[in-house]
Amino acid sequence: MAEENYSTEEDLVKFEEKYARILTQDPSSVAFIFLAQVLYKQGKIDKAINVLINGLKYNKKSVTGRFLLGKIYYDRWLIEQAKREFRTVVELAPDNLAACKMLVQILKSEEAYGKALELLRTASAYHTHDASIMSELREIEDSLSLAKIKEKEFQFAKEGIKTALESKSVEELESSVVKYEKELLTETIADIYTAQGLYEKACRVLEAMLEKDPGNDAVRKKLAQSRLYLVNKSAGFLRGE
Repeated sequence: MAEENYSTEEDLVKFEEKYARILTQDPSSVAFIFLAQVLYKQGKIDKAINVLINGLKYNKKSVTGRFLLGKIYYDRWLIEQAKREFRTVVELAPDNLAACKMLVQILKSEEAYGKALELLRTASAYHTHDASIMSELREIEDSLSLAKIKEKEFQFAKEGIKTALESKSVEELESSVVKYEKELLTETIADIYTAQGLYEKACRVLEAMLEKDPGNDAVRKKLAQSRLYLVNKSAGFLRGE
């Protein structure tokens, strides 16, 4: 089935009706992919997700369907769901570079550099002349080295604050944290707050960092993630302090 050309709103409505009819007659049809694409273009995101989920019940190995579902999840910042779909695509089609790159971006945001590196090395075996893969590999190798340094700093800070968490009052704890903030990278303190579920404090630290260095994209991304954690915690999806 060739992909249709959806040029106008009228075309979108026409193709939505067409593919909906096909699926009514045959729920297992691969037309679910095209119906989801039409719905997505119309801004009917929830319907597109439902169509893809139902279609994948019949077409579990549909690489295109799973990639589209992963992309929609990613656009909606449903990162865990997106990661699951992209990982499945890569398992079904190890040479699928688009899914690999999306999954690598997610893993990098989680600082899971080892897993990202493994994915890219596999992709490079299928795409030996792709310069973007080699560039990404070098970048992640550098990030992995930096992550090891930050892990040492994190463990040092964690041990330094551990006693304060167990035995000091809130006022004494805040005083101790101020002391460590002066001695360590502030981003490390933000990571500790996040690990403890203290997302509001992590946001404050990262916001202060951005004020001093507005062009720091890594801190900006970490702040966006911390704010998302804070929203999810407020909504009851995460357990915090």
